[in-house]
Amino acid sequence: MDHKELRGRFSTLDKFFKSYFGYLALVDYCENIDQAYLGMHPYTHISNTLLSDATIQWCKLFGTDSESTHWKKLIINHSGFREYLFETIKQDKNGFREYQLSMLTFRDKWVAHYESNFPHGTVPLFEIAVSSATALQEYLKLNQPEDYDYSGICSIDAFGHSFGMALLDPLKHAIKT
Repeated sequence: MDHKELRGRFSTLDKFFKSYFGYLALVDYCENIDQAYLGMHPYTHISNTLLSDATIQWCKLFGTDSESTHWKKLIINHSGFREYLFETIKQDKNGFREYQLSMLTFRDKWVAHYESNFPHGTVPLFEIAVSSATALQEYLKLNQPEDYDYSGICSIDAFGHSFGMALLDPLKHAIKT
């Protein structure tokens, strides 16, 4: 694997995890914090932006094959990764494809473009996005070249918790529990 390309995938995964876990950290507090800002809803906007970015980052890796950062452009053994992915996320090819299409539709009709007839409450559940991104992260780490020095996320769960705390810590004065 090319080191520069591998570093790029890890960077995209890092952005996905930061955006998703940032969204999770904020979403339950937005209404409470936003009350102080006279209908401007800044934290709801930030939370929505983080979810939109998580969608974009995931689609860069798992969306259409034409994406320059799609996993197929880096991993040579497509069938080996697919087998690992489907086993890890407990989905078959058809189930994953259905999910992939729901994420692409959400990205295309809500995140990237506004289509007024798109049902705006239709946000895909992100469990499969997180588990597939985690599977890709682990697969890349397991198959990285011996001379590649990985220095990224070691534990997705620990990272998510730490990132959420780092995001919320400066806001603790505004969060009423």
